[in-house]
Amino acid sequence: MVIKMIRLSMNVLASSLALLNRIETYSFSSLSELAYSKIVSISAEDIFSFSASCGWVSENENALILTKHGTGLLRLQAQGLLINLKRQMLADYVLKTAPIWSNRIPYGRREATIFMSKDEKACFADAGLLSDHLDPGIITWWDTIATKIRTQDQQAKNETGRLGERNTIKYERNRTNSEPIWMSIDSNLAGYDIKSRVSEDSSDILLIEVKASTYALGQAVFHVTSHEWNVALTSRAYVFHLWCLSNSKKMLAVISPDELLPYIPTNNLEGQWESAKIPFSCFEGQFVEIA
Repeated sequence: MVIKMIRLSMNVLASSLALLNRIETYSFSSLSELAYSKIVSISAEDIFSFSASCGWVSENENALILTKHGTGLLRLQAQGLLINLKRQMLADYVLKTAPIWSNRIPYGRREATIFMSKDEKACFADAGLLSDHLDPGIITWWDTIATKIRTQDQQAKNETGRLGERNTIKYERNRTNSEPIWMSIDSNLAGYDIKSRVSEDSSDILLIEVKASTYALGQAVFHVTSHEWNVALTSRAYVFHLWCLSNSKKMLAVISPDELLPYIPTNNLEGQWESAKIPFSCFEGQFVEIA
C-alpha cells in the first residue's frame, strides 16, 4: 500500500517518538499488525510511514525494527537531551525527505522559513533553531545542514551530468560507427567532455560539451564557462549536446557555437565573465526524442 506522507508538525514528531518507543518495547511482525492502533490522534500506519521516510524505522520480512538513527533518537531521549533530540529529528527530516523549502537553507535560515508552514515553523522554534539569540549550537546546526544540502545537490548534478555523457557516448557510437573518447573521465579541464568524429566517413575530430538536466524543458538551464567557450571558438568542430531527461524521456538538441553566440556575454573594461546561464527553452525547437 502506498501511503501519502503526513506533514511535519509538533504532534507528528511527538507521535513518531512514541512509535519508536513502542517498537522498541513490543514486537510487531508487520505494519498491518501495528495499523490497528493509534498513536496519540494519528494512525500508527501514517506515523510509521513518516518515521520510515525520516530513516528511523524499517520493515523486514519478520518485524518492524528501529534503524541506527531511530535507536540514536531514543538514546538522546533517555539521556534527557531533549533539545539535541528535537534538532536531530529535524535534521533527519530535512535531509531524508527534502521538503520543498530545504533547498533554500544554503541561502540562510530566513530564506527557508519564508516557505515553511505554520506547523513547520513551530517545530523549528520549539527546537530553538529560530532564536534571535544565536549560540554556537544553532549556528552549527544550520551550517551543517546547509553544507550537506549543497553536497547532495552537487552529487545529484554530477550524476545527471554523467548520465548525459553516457547518452552522448551511445549516440555518437551509433552515429559514427566508432568508439568516442570519454575525455571528462580523465580530466575536467579540457573544455569538452567527449571526443568523437565529424561523421562515419570523416575522421576529423569533433569535440562535444555535454549539458544535462532532469527538469522539464521549460525549467531546465545549463551553464557555459568562459573556458568551454574559448575551446569551442578555437576548435575546428565543436558542438554542445543538451540532454533533457525529464518524464522518462531522452530529448537531445545538438547546438553549434554559432547558435549559442547570441546568449554569450562579453567582457567589458577589466571585467571578465566566467559563466553564462542559458535556458534549454532557447533551443526548444531543436530537441528531438532519442530512443
